[in-house]
Amino acid sequence: MNYLKSILLVALSILVSSCSLIGINLTYKTPKIPGKYPKFKEKDYLLGENSELRQKVDVTFYDLNLNLDIPNQSIKGYVDIHFEILQELDSLQLDLDKKLKINAIVFQGDTIKFLRKESTVYVLLKQIIPKNQVQQIRVYYEGKPLKAKRPPWDGGFIWEKDNNGNPWVSVACQGLGAHIWFPLKDHPSDEPDSVRLSMTVPKGLFCVSNGKLIRQIKNEKTETFIWKTSYPINTYNITFYIGDYVRFTLPYKNNNINKDLEFYTLSYDLERGKNHFKQASDVIAFYENHFGSYPWWNDGYKLVQSSYLGMEHQTAIAYGNRFKNDYGIVDYIILHETGHEWWGNSLSVSDNAEIWLHEGFTTYCDALFMEEKKGYDYYLDMMKFNYGITIRNKRPIIGPFGVNYSNFKDSDPYGKGALVLHTLRNIIDDDKLFFDILKTYYQKHQYSIITTKDFINIVNEMTQKNYDWFFNQYLYSRVCPQLEWYSEYNFATDETVLKYKWNNVGNEFKLPVVVETDYGKTIIYPTPEIQQHVFRRGVEIKINPNFSLFSQIKNDKIK
Repeated sequence: MNYLKSILLVALSILVSSCSLIGINLTYKTPKIPGKYPKFKEKDYLLGENSELRQKVDVTFYDLNLNLDIPNQSIKGYVDIHFEILQELDSLQLDLDKKLKINAIVFQGDTIKFLRKESTVYVLLKQIIPKNQVQQIRVYYEGKPLKAKRPPWDGGFIWEKDNNGNPWVSVACQGLGAHIWFPLKDHPSDEPDSVRLSMTVPKGLFCVSNGKLIRQIKNEKTETFIWKTSYPINTYNITFYIGDYVRFTLPYKNNNINKDLEFYTLSYDLERGKNHFKQASDVIAFYENHFGSYPWWNDGYKLVQSSYLGMEHQTAIAYGNRFKNDYGIVDYIILHETGHEWWGNSLSVSDNAEIWLHEGFTTYCDALFMEEKKGYDYYLDMMKFNYGITIRNKRPIIGPFGVNYSNFKDSDPYGKGALVLHTLRNIIDDDKLFFDILKTYYQKHQYSIITTKDFINIVNEMTQKNYDWFFNQYLYSRVCPQLEWYSEYNFATDETVLKYKWNNVGNEFKLPVVVETDYGKTIIYPTPEIQQHVFRRGVEIKINPNFSLFSQIKNDKIK
């Protein structure tokens, strides 16, 4: 998702209008008072915990069948949930928002009882079901789903009208979870192998969803659109768009792959879309060249015009950036949300606590794309001013587990997450190895659930070094390392003495620091104890020219 965008553009405009981008030193501080997590309630644990009951089933397929009542802003239908039983059970744990009414639950031909607690639905089976079976349960439901207050960040259903007064309806639910609009096992650790959505809408409107359109049925006053995916999908990515849409395609060719990319715009924006969306090919090619093939070719690639800024809905990306290029040569939303097809959709976290694996990696790749197009200095400026200025250090990047915690107002999983990767690149100091690590991590874990530990293991294995100290400091602590230093020139000896030490770190912290002088580059290895380096001449010192992630304080009273 793209909460960072609004912060970045405001920050960059302020910097550009007030001073030159070159030569500004940003100092990161650790606030004395940490940011508070909300007081988690029973509903947060019920939704966020991968409970024992949840672990007994593996959902393989969701078959959604819904009718949309636009005037009343309501939905009605049923969902067939197919699942494999991993351990014997006599009940199921599902999730559905309290705003939606369950009319009946049917299992093996019988209507069965259920209990509701917050958004949790406990389905009471009539007998114990042995493990290693594949079963199906049907849930009939209806109601007025949660309205989005500020999509996509405060998500829900979006009931809008386009400029011609036509209905323009969609849903975005990252963070909240898909249970706000259909019953499911709403935990990121379990992705269905595929999803089918049958959506019945008023005649004259078009419905777009994930995957491929496999059937379109014309009824007397309505039309039914049936879409199906053929890959695993994280459930917050399941979505639809309804409006006065027109479809067009553009050719894509890379590495001997020839495909048609699909685009859906409102009818009056067709020509703008045909011109603007050409850049999607360049973005996809960048990702394919660096990390491997686009992961969903069997389902295709779609950009769908939306009334909100954007979301990474798998194979049906929401686009609402009004056909403008934020970086001059590329539209931020096309770049960022397409990147999530690799980081976030193909590789998906098992808990929102580690959402930096989606957002930090994709944000970092935004900068890599610009480095490829405009050079390393432009990339470095993005690190300094687009991402660096957003860092708050109020909370660790990795948040609390088991409570479905997401706070997109905290931009650290985006910008600080990107700078963590940039700093790791500086430490490794071998671009071929660094990019091999990213590619290996992606290709080893594509189409799967991942954790931060998976990435750390790849880094340690491929560098043949232990970087646990690095990740512990930057991901699990909110405290920013601080380099305290002082330099003094001795006229008698024509020497410059640099004294330095780390503050706010443990003894195991060993981040190397680049010192640039008139005569070249020197690497120093600070510790929490004062050290010094002697330059055999008078020099002007610049600390950390490549902008690793730590703050600095120059202090002639260093102790």
